[in-house]
Amino acid sequence: MKKKLQNLYIAGTTLASTLALNNPVYASSGEIEGRVNSAIAPVQALLTGILVTIAIVVGLFIIIKGMPSADDPQEKNQVYKAVGRLLGLVALGAAIVWIVPWVYGLFQ
Repeated sequence: MKKKLQNLYIAGTTLASTLALNNPVYASSGEIEGRVNSAIAPVQALLTGILVTIAIVVGLFIIIKGMPSADDPQEKNQVYKAVGRLLGLVALGAAIVWIVPWVYGLFQ
């Protein structure tokens, strides 16, 4: 029963977030480039949300995995390094999602 409720909650949350990001863009009239740019924003927001969610889950896993041996300075150092790498990867992911389309738009 608990598993069924959990799946229902995940499906409901996914549906609600999809409907919240639903902003249809019709390219039948007007400037098409502006409409394409306005259509990219929800996709970027969705990708950023996925990136942040994955980063939170992985960060919690790293911290929880390193908690039992938190007294060992070497283990603590490894946890800090892993969290630092995770933050760097999140920054790289954000750069790919937001900065790359902006730079591509500069050269068109």
